[in-house]
Amino acid sequence: MSNQQILMIIGVVCLVICAALLFVAVERYQTNANNVKAMNQMQQGSPMGGMGGMLGPLKPATPAATKYAAAGAVLSGIVGVVLLVMSRKKA
Repeated sequence: MSNQQILMIIGVVCLVICAALLFVAVERYQTNANNVKAMNQMQQGSPMGGMGGMLGPLKPATPAATKYAAAGAVLSGIVGVVLLVMSRKKA
């Protein structure tokens, strides 16, 4: 196996990792947003008239897992593209 083939394989693996990390980032954010939505609905339906009334409805924030997964996706995507470009160059 030549160096170019090895670079191409590693580049594709990095891009697959990038896609998986993007999926994790979106899934973690969506889970957080759904939890916040459920909490807001529960507050509105409470007999006390919504204990969060003074603060207003909660808004979803970006969880740390989403930030780290997105950063990892960017990094692995860049590495994957660089390796694929390097594998295309003729020796």
